[in-house]
Amino acid sequence: MAKNIVFDFGNVIIKWDTNAILEKYNVNDEEFKILKTVIFESEEWLQLDEGIINAQQAEEIFKGKAPENLKSQVKEIMDSWFEKVEFYQEVCAFIRELKGKGFGVYGLSNTNIQFYEYMKRAEIGGYFDGFVISAVEKMMKPDEKIFGRLFEKFSLNPRECFFVDDTEKNILAGRKCGMDGFVFSIDRIQELKRRIYGQSEE
Repeated sequence: MAKNIVFDFGNVIIKWDTNAILEKYNVNDEEFKILKTVIFESEEWLQLDEGIINAQQAEEIFKGKAPENLKSQVKEIMDSWFEKVEFYQEVCAFIRELKGKGFGVYGLSNTNIQFYEYMKRAEIGGYFDGFVISAVEKMMKPDEKIFGRLFEKFSLNPRECFFVDDTEKNILAGRKCGMDGFVFSIDRIQELKRRIYGQSEE
C-alpha cells in the first residue's frame, strides 16, 4: 500500500471549467467570448503555468488585446478568477480522510502562482504536506524532471507514492519514474478509494 498520495489540482481537486468561471462575472455573451479568447485560451495563459511570465505581466498583455470597454473586466478577472473555481467536496473529504489515516498528501500540478497561493490559503490546503508547482519549478508534467523534483524535495520513495491525475500521459510519466497512479475523473472516486486502500487493481 502507498504511504503518500500525490494529487493534481485541475479536474481532480477542482473542476477546471473556464466557462463556469466567466459566468460568475457580469458580462454579456459577446464579452464572454472575447474574454475567454483573450485570457483563458491565450498563449500567455500557458506561459503563466510554465512560470515564463507572472500575473501582472499577463494582465497587461490581456489588456492590450482587449477592447477598451473590457480592460477593467480583464483586471477584475485576473484579480479574482481563482476564487471562482469549484472544489470537489467529495475529493476534499477524501483528502481529510487520508490524512486521518496517516497518509502523506502532496500536490503536483501544472498551475500558476495565483492559484497555488490561493490553494495554500484554502482550508483544504492545510491538509497537504507539500507542493510541487510548474510555475515555481519552471518545468511541467509530463516532463519526468518535475516528478524527480517531487521525490527529491520531500525525500519520497517513488514506490511508496501514488499519483492521482486526470491525464493519462502524466500518469504514464509518473510510472516511468517509479510512482504508480490512477487516471481520475470525479465519477471514479469510489474506484480511486478502492485502489488506494488496496481493494482492487486497475
